[in-house]
Amino acid sequence: MRVSLVAAVTLCACIERPWQDAPAKRNVDRGSLSDVLLSAAPPDLVAVGAVFAGSAELVGYRLEPSTLASGQRARLTLIWRCRAEMDLWHIFVHLDDGAGNRIHAEHDPAAGRFPTDAWRPGDIVADTITFTAGTTPLMVYVGFYTQGENRLHLDSPGRGRDDGRDRLLAGVLPMPR
Repeated sequence: MRVSLVAAVTLCACIERPWQDAPAKRNVDRGSLSDVLLSAAPPDLVAVGAVFAGSAELVGYRLEPSTLASGQRARLTLIWRCRAEMDLWHIFVHLDDGAGNRIHAEHDPAAGRFPTDAWRPGDIVADTITFTAGTTPLMVYVGFYTQGENRLHLDSPGRGRDDGRDRLLAGVLPMPR
């Protein structure tokens, strides 16, 4: 009897339990996202096709205006396709010039209105940032992060390039000559 009691207690202690309850998925009003939740990817994109952790694909991006001018405000729109449910991740965009300067654009998708943990497989998401151009072309690096340097794995760079730190070089934003 004593041996079976010890065995029962030991078996109960070995049952896997989560450390804490998983946070609930966010409930967003998808009807209010018509400006960012698209029915199809726009046709005028610079195609990329990079995949992060089998969950998010950077379909491509669009720059408006299409060529940068020094001191001018510009809009860079990233088009994402959700391939699988995601946890909460933030997006980072690093716009690096050749002189070592960087424009940081760490943010939550759609200005925080449509976090990644609310994305559903098949969703196509337009995520826009604005910035002021300098005097040289800008290399566009993108990825996902949680806290610090914890980044979502870049499975495939598509037409971009993996820098080896789960950061995708998606392309270069041109300056006129």
